[in-house]
Amino acid sequence: MPDPPRGNPTDEQEPPTRGKPQGRYSSRRRLIRRRLLFVIPTLFGMSLIVFMLGRLSLTSPNILALGFFAPEEAKAAFNERYHLNEPLVTQYWLWLKDAAQGEFGDSYITKTPVFDSVRRGVVVTAQLTIGALVLAVALGGAVGIMGGLTRLRLISRAISSATVLALSIPQFWLGLVFILLLGVNAGWLPAGSYVAFSEDPAGWFKHLLLPWVTLAVGPAGLIARVTQVRVVEEAALPHVLTAKSLGISRRRIVPRYIVRNALVEPTTVIGVQAGYMLGGAFLVEFVFNLPGLGQIALTAARQGDYPIVQAAAIYATVAFLLISLIVDVIHTLLDVRAEGREADV
Repeated sequence: MPDPPRGNPTDEQEPPTRGKPQGRYSSRRRLIRRRLLFVIPTLFGMSLIVFMLGRLSLTSPNILALGFFAPEEAKAAFNERYHLNEPLVTQYWLWLKDAAQGEFGDSYITKTPVFDSVRRGVVVTAQLTIGALVLAVALGGAVGIMGGLTRLRLISRAISSATVLALSIPQFWLGLVFILLLGVNAGWLPAGSYVAFSEDPAGWFKHLLLPWVTLAVGPAGLIARVTQVRVVEEAALPHVLTAKSLGISRRRIVPRYIVRNALVEPTTVIGVQAGYMLGGAFLVEFVFNLPGLGQIALTAARQGDYPIVQAAAIYATVAFLLISLIVDVIHTLLDVRAEGREADV
């Protein structure tokens, strides 16, 4: 019995596309979009917390700004200016719109715009955090890769012990030791002051060198430790051993098959440490008397200057979210498994 016709032989059926990535970078783009969508509710929640902390204070904002014995007309004008007579929801909405434009009103103490006061602190904190992060990544990455690739067990153990020691040293104690030994006794580097880069670039570098090292030691130890472990694990994988057996040079195997894959997990650690370093920068600013965002926020909190505290908290949150987003993007680009991750969903 003849077989039934199977249709026009010239008609070609397209292969099913389910489960296959639509492009080389399509899944990576989707992962990055998810990270972007996560930023919005986080920032919204933080803004709500910051606003409520200022409004639920036991002391009225008009008393903090004008004083307890200020005339009632002045207090009424202050309430009208900052919409304090409106319902709490309306106050938050108006405050949120101004905050989105970088407007946080005037300082209760200095009567100057909050942006001018916070901007100087943001610059100093950014210089401290970014410089320490670069130092931690460079030092920790180099030491970790060297410790993972070395064939001498003594050097590997020495690096492991050094990383544990770096993780165990408190930042405030290390900063005080640096000030005492290198600043006061030896006089090699200045401590306890700050010079702007525009005024003296060399002096700016000298004044920030000790704070950079103080803030970078702990994260550098963790980055080195994680990198060393990942390099050792990658070097023992079958495809690396196969490449060695095929006679491929070590100079080609190390950067292409070992280091690149080993940097995926340390990248995530760097992102987490960048956020912690932003918080640690406030402590280092206090130790070295740097006019950063942490110092400004601490002084404002003592004086009840809530607009500056709110602005400092918002700027710190935005910086933390931006750092996390950048690290997530870099992690996604480095992780070759991200290309097919969406196909398994």
